[in-house]
Amino acid sequence: MSGDRFGDESTSAGFSLVAVLVFMLIVSAIVVPFAVTAKTRLMIANNEVEQERLSLLAEGLANVVSSELANVSATEKLPLDATPTACRSGEFSFDIRIQDHGGLIDLNAADAHLLSLGFASLGFDLQTSEELAEAAIQFRGSTNAFAAQAEPVTSVGPPQNKQAPFESVSELQEFSALASTPLQDLYDAFTVFSKRGTLSLGRASSRLRTVLAGASGSGTSTTQGASEASTYSVQVSARRDGSGIIGQSGFMIENFPASAAGFRRLSRSPAADIIKLAATTSSGNCDALFGTEAAQILRGFAS
Repeated sequence: MSGDRFGDESTSAGFSLVAVLVFMLIVSAIVVPFAVTAKTRLMIANNEVEQERLSLLAEGLANVVSSELANVSATEKLPLDATPTACRSGEFSFDIRIQDHGGLIDLNAADAHLLSLGFASLGFDLQTSEELAEAAIQFRGSTNAFAAQAEPVTSVGPPQNKQAPFESVSELQEFSALASTPLQDLYDAFTVFSKRGTLSLGRASSRLRTVLAGASGSGTSTTQGASEASTYSVQVSARRDGSGIIGQSGFMIENFPASAAGFRRLSRSPAADIIKLAATTSSGNCDALFGTEAAQILRGFAS
């Protein structure tokens, strides 16, 4: 009888062990997904905080650069033709691009020839570039409203002509031939703020200079010297070593002495291609780019 009792106890213990294991499996099946979800949400929250932190840092540095541009003497140390420059402070690196709008083609003031060169810099062939230039002139309006209404809409142009000046370079994406052109590429060639029918060759981007050099002697409306600048595009990116998260800030400004900062914002600008910037820039001294006071703040931020 003792043997039967021992066998019953062993069977009972076996069932208890199986029950405990099943219970643990059920609890694990319930708890593990919650733990994984919580960990994922924490990671996402940390990434969002880092993104916001870097974006605010880039915004502040863009304001610092804009204040420097309001001082004419400060423009001598900064490239104003969209050439990327960079600096490091601790574990942080910063990329800066500044474009003087005197080195861009004004969509409202340029003639058809200069406009066509701008479109050629985007990779279009000569015929398409000329068609786009004519479409841009039709779009912005004619001195003869009745004649303008009679002009047919071109195949490369927008569905309907505005018959008013361009208010933003982004309006070019209404053109059928430009709908897929990255907005940043359009802003690298055109502006609506220079109000001049010429552009300063020394402030033009490398891509524009290449096209303009090939058109030398063909009546291109360019000036060799740097004319007095009043409008700039400023783009700043910030990132931490070992992180794929990047904070960005970009806007267009104009000199405005009535403001305490010496400038005012005109509009936001699209972000530059950070991958391209990282491949073409070498890190320098942040004191030279942002000034001694801002560089000291950065060192404290990075420590």
